Amino acid sequence: MRLRLVVGLTLVLAALPLAGIARADADPAAIAALLHRGGAVDGRKVESRMLNRLYADRDYRPIWTAARRTELLAALAEAPSQGLDPGAFAVPKADPATTEVLLSDAFLRYALALGRGVLTMSDVDSDWAMPQPALDPVAVLNQALDHGMAATLASLPPQDTAYARLRQAYARYLDFTRRSAWGPIALKLPLKSGASGPEVIKLRHRLAAEDLVPASDDPRFDAALATAVSRFQAAHGLPADGIVGLATLTALNVPPGARLRTLRLNLERGRVMPRAEPPTRIVVNVPDATVTLYQENQSPLTMRAVVGAPNHPTPVLGATMVAVLLNPPWIVPTSIAEQEILPRAQKDPGYLAANDYSFDGQQLIQRPGPKNALGKIKFDLPNRFDVYLHDTPAKALLTRTRRALSHGCIRVQDPRELARRVMAADPKWTMAAIDAAIATGKTQRLTLPQPIPVEIAYWTAWVDADGTVEFRNDVYGRDQRLDEELVVHDLREQIAPARAAVVGSQD
Repeated sequence: MRLRLVVGLTLVLAALPLAGIARADADPAAIAALLHRGGAVDGRKVESRMLNRLYADRDYRPIWTAARRTELLAALAEAPSQGLDPGAFAVPKADPATTEVLLSDAFLRYALALGRGVLTMSDVDSDWAMPQPALDPVAVLNQALDHGMAATLASLPPQDTAYARLRQAYARYLDFTRRSAWGPIALKLPLKSGASGPEVIKLRHRLAAEDLVPASDDPRFDAALATAVSRFQAAHGLPADGIVGLATLTALNVPPGARLRTLRLNLERGRVMPRAEPPTRIVVNVPDATVTLYQENQSPLTMRAVVGAPNHPTPVLGATMVAVLLNPPWIVPTSIAEQEILPRAQKDPGYLAANDYSFDGQQLIQRPGPKNALGKIKFDLPNRFDVYLHDTPAKALLTRTRRALSHGCIRVQDPRELARRVMAADPKWTMAAIDAAIATGKTQRLTLPQPIPVEIAYWTAWVDADGTVEFRNDVYGRDQRLDEELVVHDLREQIAPARAAVVGSQD
């Protein structure tokens, strides 16, 4: 229902005819009176504090000349392409002072949406600790008066290729949604190479609807179709075996509107994330359960990871890796000690000793060694959640497709190579030296030659360089909560229903 509301609202508003906006300049006294009254203006709750600051600095003189209005309205018409609801920025025909204030309010809110996101993410998820971009929309509007509305607003959203690709994908899936490009299909499972008949034709039609194979009624499940199925599976985080099983059929039956919703939510995530991307950085994508190290003039190093289970979610945060610990002890969190380890020890008096646990005062510690939960390497990145990257003795978990299994920390597939890479600026720490230090069994802390920013992110959709649109499951329900908050926000931002809330051109 929420999806139909958001998509339907966007499509309906985008299709409405343009209404006129009064051209006469507003009287400064009328503008001042309107703003000093406070509250809603013509059915819309406006950014009163910012508007008062904007107009007080200019003695309440009007801003919106005919040329500026035209340019602003053209810029606001781009809202749907950003995954934003145009109804939230609609300006109805009204008296000159009201129109003046609503145009300024539309600019301020659109600038905020583009420059820092529609929502404050920590209000949606309490464990979202990634700082959002700082933006003063009043200063942005003053800048736009000198440099143009379109250019100024276009500079606010992320300028990287990842965001541009998401916008392109959003436009593509909006088209899929508008024409209901595919619906659910029923198949006899498993369906694989060598099969033939109407089931294969249904599969071909479904894949063709998403441009993965040419449209055809060929009933043969041939090698080309198996390759297309494998591509679809890989793009959805599934084992790419070319065989249609239950998980693949479930992904095929996700409707285009739901995929559009996911892209819209990730466009919002793109806008709330910090703009600067240091050339050397580590990015953890929790829904994909992967860790990628980016370094200047080197190919990225990407590896599998185990991330927090749904009941122990890995937070979204920005941190800085400062050190590598070889043969680390595990300082057991109190919650894990009380809920998991000590109950086992009560049933088995020898459990603690057998697993290298001991107490240091009231603190339970697991000594370095083959049973240590952190494995042989820990990557230290101080943060308020005490989340970090580390090795693991449970290597088999890294072979699973679904890897949301930890208590919140991130277990990495190749900690030795990651340690070598982050220490590479210190010629002493070759792979051989790291292995030799681990072989001693002694705990050793290696300070990074250069601290490395770490971004623990939550992307459920992104687009690869070759144009493949990737989707991942919403493992923690963050998509659902964000969608609910955006729907509430979009409804609240509409002009009162009695008014015709349409962005329009001038008479």
